[in-house]
Amino acid sequence: MATILEPANDETEEERLQRERRKGESIIERNLRNEDIDVYMPSFWTITQHQRTNKMREKRFPLLVGYVFVNIHQRDFEKVRGVEGVMCFMRPSPDRGPIAFRDTDIGSLMFADFQKQQEWEREREERLIEAHSYRRNALNKRLGLVFPKGRRKNIPLRAMAEAEINDLAPASRQQVLAILAELQAMDKEMEACRESSMSLYSAA
Repeated sequence: MATILEPANDETEEERLQRERRKGESIIERNLRNEDIDVYMPSFWTITQHQRTNKMREKRFPLLVGYVFVNIHQRDFEKVRGVEGVMCFMRPSPDRGPIAFRDTDIGSLMFADFQKQQEWEREREERLIEAHSYRRNALNKRLGLVFPKGRRKNIPLRAMAEAEINDLAPASRQQVLAILAELQAMDKEMEACRESSMSLYSAA
């Protein structure tokens, strides 16, 4: 099952980009990478609904359930076999060695996988922009109720709220702070989405 890699408190920029590239990787992929073994698992992303909370979430699924491709250097099969989660190698028959695939075949699969992931990232950003637009309109309407029309100037409501928040009554101040915090969270979410897409494209 794919897991989300949580960021470390002291991670570097390089580590952050690496974590983004490994977003949603499975346990077997992580175990193999931790042993410096090249691994590739064809996969796809989709949106699923959580059974208990009904929240929509992105999830990565393997295309070939239970199988991964590994690049074994110097025929070190025992190193791969010793990794937790590895059960066996695929063989054409019990008396023959593991099946070997040409680099060009694996490269074609990886390129097709990469193209689909780019397409998914573009669609993800479009979905996020649409959802944020709807939510920002709702939050701006709530801000508009806090400031009377006579106090509005030809500046965005968010800028006005940030400039005049200290002059508001305590109850209104708390309401505006909550709205501004949600707007800032959406800004960070969009920035993270775009950085994820940029790191994906730069890997081409």
